[in-house]
Amino acid sequence: MSPALQSPVVHTADPSTEGDPSGTSGRPKALVAVDEPAVFSVVAGILADAGLDTVPVQDVDEAIAAARAASPVLAVVDSTIRQVAGMDMLKRLRHEPAITKLPVILVAGEAGVDMDFMVELGIADFVASPVDPEDLSRRINLILATSQARRSRRMAAARLREDTRRISDAIRATNDPQQMAEVLVHGLGATFEADHVLLVTFPDERVPELTLAWSREGTGSAGMPPLSGHAAGELAETLWESGRALAVEDHAQPADELPLPISAAARGAGLRTSVIVPLGHGDKAFGLLWLAGEGAPRDWTSTEISLIQHVSGNLAHGLVQGNLITAQRMVLKRQRELDQAKTDFVATVNHELRTPLTSITGYLELILDGSGGDIPENVAQMLKIVGRNAVRLHQLISDLLTISRQDADESSLEAEEVDLGELLRGVAASLAPAAGASNLDLRLELGTEALLVDGDRAQLEQVFTNLCSNAVKFTPAGGSVSISAMPVQPDGAGPGVRVQIQDTGIGIPEADLPNLFRRFFRASNATSAAIPGTGLGLAIVQDIVLQHGGELGIVSKVGTGTTATVQLPAAR
Repeated sequence: MSPALQSPVVHTADPSTEGDPSGTSGRPKALVAVDEPAVFSVVAGILADAGLDTVPVQDVDEAIAAARAASPVLAVVDSTIRQVAGMDMLKRLRHEPAITKLPVILVAGEAGVDMDFMVELGIADFVASPVDPEDLSRRINLILATSQARRSRRMAAARLREDTRRISDAIRATNDPQQMAEVLVHGLGATFEADHVLLVTFPDERVPELTLAWSREGTGSAGMPPLSGHAAGELAETLWESGRALAVEDHAQPADELPLPISAAARGAGLRTSVIVPLGHGDKAFGLLWLAGEGAPRDWTSTEISLIQHVSGNLAHGLVQGNLITAQRMVLKRQRELDQAKTDFVATVNHELRTPLTSITGYLELILDGSGGDIPENVAQMLKIVGRNAVRLHQLISDLLTISRQDADESSLEAEEVDLGELLRGVAASLAPAAGASNLDLRLELGTEALLVDGDRAQLEQVFTNLCSNAVKFTPAGGSVSISAMPVQPDGAGPGVRVQIQDTGIGIPEADLPNLFRRFFRASNATSAAIPGTGLGLAIVQDIVLQHGGELGIVSKVGTGTTATVQLPAAR
């Protein structure tokens, strides 16, 4: 039996909105599944007074179609519509995504309702038969008000999440700790409508010491009270270890967890409510964030506290990373300053040493030439030793200056077309006396093809002079040194010129090969044999070859010899 009305009061539904499942009227919609015309009219009238349009439905298909089209905010269902269809309708509708959580008022028949069944179906409320229009109106308005409050809370939470996301993005956009802190205190103060915000970091090597306060314009008090370092540190450590924040709804009421000095300071500053969040990283806290309000107690919601903690965590991470980056930049700046000081020192030393050294070698040549008169043979031999060492010292100074210029990026290429055949003939001619003195077979093998490259002639001459002189120096008497060059066309690359210097010298131990291009490194067998050298030559050679877009490779075997290969791009 359908429910009856308790009084003859009948509301007439607005025909212009009744049955409008499409939602074109713009007002919120309510599904109504009631058979009895009088009851339907009352329900429709009450819904109209509440600002809702009625969408009548009689079966499940109609209800689903209407729910999808109109996005209803409420449903009123007669438990006895078509005997049991109303309850079956609810069962099926609860599986429809659009109305899974739709509030439902059940119009119960005379037989009453099963409470467990109502809970299972998610029924928000019910009215018993006979229907009291005033009672139904109160229930509808209460459900609508509750739903509206729930929607408002969801919207407010969404706004808070969006605002805190922007604050986090702004924190991540900078490495400046001061700027991060300012973004946080201003952003959280405005977002959570606090009257005051205080951020404090304690002395800790992981982060810089900061103290930042923010107050809303028009607040009556002098701002946040100063924090006792000891009490603040203990509170931060306690909260950090427990992984939570401390919310004080009303400072006028005792708060057991808040240290007495901080509690007293809060009341003395006129604060009424607070939330305190620790800042830390790893297993230790290094600061506190304090949001406070003056006017009235405040029940800080779990969503608010969670978002404040999230942003505070982003700040803590940013402060640690920013401090590391700042420290790294300071180290790099100091290294650049030291490099520049070294470069300046080497340049000064080079000038101060070269000037007297040039004078020494010049006078030695004059003496050996007999310009100052005849000298005994034994004295001449000693002076020649002095001359050779003066030349070695001059080369060492030149190598140091070259390395210094390379470090300072001051070395420049004066590119021109260079004939490597001509250049190698000059290098071989300059080394011929040294090779002859050691009874070495020095051979130069060049084809008829042009060996043209684009490069700095002086630097390329330095490369091949260094490699060839090494071959002569490390080859025992009776050995051989071969210099060859030819044009090449590597797979997948442009034309080039390959130069090889091959000797039958002492070779290089396999363990030393990876370190050959390291500055001041010398092969172990060269050191043990007391063969002179600085360990700078190959480092300089490799840098020059790379600047020319070329490649340098060395293959060696102890007791067999060494082959150095230089490959340079051909002239365009």
